Amino acid sequence: MSFDGSVVGRWSEPRRFDVTPPGVAGYADAVGGPSPVYAVVPAMELVFAVAGTAAPAELRARVVHGQQDIFFHRRLPVGETVTVRAAVLGLHGKRSGTVATIGVRTYDADGALLNEQYVTEFYRGIPTDLRLGTPSPALPADAPDGPPLRTGTAPLPLDLPRRYADASGDRNPIHLDEEFARAAGLPGVIVHGLASLAVASHTVLADGAEPARLSCRFTRPIAPGDTLTTRVWADGAGHRFESVDRAGAVVLGAGLAELTRPVI
Repeated sequence: MSFDGSVVGRWSEPRRFDVTPPGVAGYADAVGGPSPVYAVVPAMELVFAVAGTAAPAELRARVVHGQQDIFFHRRLPVGETVTVRAAVLGLHGKRSGTVATIGVRTYDADGALLNEQYVTEFYRGIPTDLRLGTPSPALPADAPDGPPLRTGTAPLPLDLPRRYADASGDRNPIHLDEEFARAAGLPGVIVHGLASLAVASHTVLADGAEPARLSCRFTRPIAPGDTLTTRVWADGAGHRFESVDRAGAVVLGAGLAELTRPVI
C-alpha cells in the first residue's frame, strides 16, 4: 500500500451540482439552522473521488478529517447549477501519519469563483517521508486570550451522523457503522467534523456577520449524544473560536472567521 504522488496538482474535470432549495433546507435542518458550511456539499463526492486517486481503499480506511478552510467570494446561488473542480494539492508525511491536502474551487454558471476550499485529511498511523506539493494555509497556532465575546452550547443528537450523511452526501462509515469505526481505531461512530463546524457556526456568526473565511482544525473526535460548547473571541475585524465537548476537551481548535461585513 502506498500513496500515488503523481496525481498531486492534477485538477479534476468540472463536475456540475444543482443547489436546490430542498437540499439547502435539508442541510439546515440537520445542523440546527442555516450555515455557510453548506458550501462543502457541492464538492463532497468529488473530494472523495479525488482523494481516492492518491490513496487506495486500504489507506482510506485510516483517514480522518484534519482541517477545513473555506474562502467565500460569493454566496452559492440557490436554485442554480454550480461547477466544482478539485485536486490533491499536497502529500506530506510525518511520524504519526501522512497529511493530504485537497483543493476545491466552486464556480457559478458564468464561471465566477464562488469559493475556494482546502480540505486536510490525516492518514493515522501511516508515516511516510513524502514532501510533495503545498499544504493547507496556516491557521492560528496560539490559543485566544482573555474572556470570550460569547459562548454557546448545543446538543449533538444521537442521529446527527445519519442526518448529516443524508444532507451532505458524506457517508464515510466511521460516522455510521460502529464496527467499522472501532476497527479503524475509534471508540465508536463519531460526528462528522463538518457537522460540528456547522453547529459551531451558529455561535461564531451569531451577530449576523458574513464570513469571508471560515476555518478550523478538527482536534479530537466527538460522539453523538455529547454537547458542543463554542467560545468566540473578537479578533480585529473577525473572530477566533474553539469548541469543546462535555468533558472540556477541545474538539474544534484554531478556529478563525474573517468577516466581509464588520460587526457593529
